[in-house]
Amino acid sequence: MERRTFLSAVAAGLAAVPIASHAAAPADETAVKQRIIDWYGAFANPRVDRDYYRSFMTRDYLLLENGDLLDLAGDLAMLNGLQPDHQRSDTFDFRQVRIEGDVAYLVYFLNSEMRDSKNGPRSRRYLESAIMRRTNAQWRVAVLHSTKINPPAA
Repeated sequence: MERRTFLSAVAAGLAAVPIASHAAAPADETAVKQRIIDWYGAFANPRVDRDYYRSFMTRDYLLLENGDLLDLAGDLAMLNGLQPDHQRSDTFDFRQVRIEGDVAYLVYFLNSEMRDSKNGPRSRRYLESAIMRRTNAQWRVAVLHSTKINPPAA
């Protein structure tokens, strides 16, 4: 009988404990979206500040892009291919943002308008997902999965 009383007391105690809400505060959702926008803005400039660009990523960052798997060093190496007169502007269509404590994931479409003297003007569209972690009160990208969307055949 004592066991039943103990279990009843434990159950009653657990029922009284509030369950933590996993709903993201609007400020957090805005912050993670803005971090993605600012990160892309960091390499829109032909003279990419690599330290600033790097500050948007975790140490164990991974990029999954069109069948390639790159780490932080591989992503930074791709910056070497930018032309000196590179110009880029991006627009985002965020479809989903989920935040669970210090981890967030986002799904969005990215439209990029690029121009340089070697390649001329071009437009690209991507479907991307990102996993972010809050470290030292700052949201950083841990994983970026980017898939180029080819325009429909004419």
